[in-house]
Amino acid sequence: MVAQEPAAKHFARAGLPVRTVAWPTIKSADAPEAAALRAAARDLLDDVAPDVVLTGLSTPFDASLDEAILAEARVPTALYQDFWGEQNLMLGRGADHILAIDDQAAERNQARFGHSSIVVGSARHAAYASLDIDACRTRARRAIGASEDERIVGFFGQALHRLPGYARTIERFIDAFADQGGGVRLLFRPHPREDAADRQKTSAMFARAGLDAVPATEGPVEDAIAATDVVVSLFSICTFDTAYLNRFAARPLAVPMSLLFDEEIAAYCRQHGNYIDFAHHTQGLVKPVYDAAMLPAQLGEALTPAAKREVWENAHRHLPDPAGAPKRVLDYLQSVARA
Repeated sequence: MVAQEPAAKHFARAGLPVRTVAWPTIKSADAPEAAALRAAARDLLDDVAPDVVLTGLSTPFDASLDEAILAEARVPTALYQDFWGEQNLMLGRGADHILAIDDQAAERNQARFGHSSIVVGSARHAAYASLDIDACRTRARRAIGASEDERIVGFFGQALHRLPGYARTIERFIDAFADQGGGVRLLFRPHPREDAADRQKTSAMFARAGLDAVPATEGPVEDAIAATDVVVSLFSICTFDTAYLNRFAARPLAVPMSLLFDEEIAAYCRQHGNYIDFAHHTQGLVKPVYDAAMLPAQLGEALTPAAKREVWENAHRHLPDPAGAPKRVLDYLQSVARA
């Protein structure tokens, strides 16, 4: 196993042997660092001499370890795709095999890339079955000095500051949050790919509006989610994480919301997989907001016990048990290596 931060620390925390590397990240295949990135991949592959390669998925606007390995490998390669219909082809070569989380992802891979998929389920969420979600909530709320009955809205950031629509969306969220009146606290969880400057931009927007956003930068994302009553993002997978936490929770946990009303953000979503009509939106697992004028009312509704129960029941109704997903991944890799 080879990883960069922040992924490497998660493998190490789980007691798994991992080689940690710090390779350059490039914004285009013509970047000056691209040659060094490819050379590092070739050296690693020569050293390890794998029978088959499994990679994760980087965002579509930069490339590093995963993309370099896929570009340089001369053995069968597989991409575990934890997002729907997304590949990063910046270095010109994708994986031979795509392991998709559900039928919708497989359909989008075929439509976007003409590539068939192997549906394995959401391996990412298999561990939730053994997670003590109530303990996560208690621990996370204690860490920020919040009581069990306080209402908390979490804003979960994304590395999208280069898009003006991202700031516009945050501004509309701030207005909607202020409309809720007193008695609601704000928690801010930045994305791992946001650098210090990105995080500061968002924090400064909250501060200028007079909002005291509690930072939640440490610990697993599941703790930050469990601390909240409403999980707000644009289209981060953390909303899907929330849906799966509801799937395994003994009682309603939190309402996930996607803010998709800005035209630039909506266009970006359509360009990179048309996330706007995700099944978890249409099935009521995540509450989408398509009209900024409706955000204050929808946020207020999301803070109600009835809304929590609704998404919790929908998660139990629609989400399959992901327990067998990791084994399906490994079984498929074994079959590829033997072929």
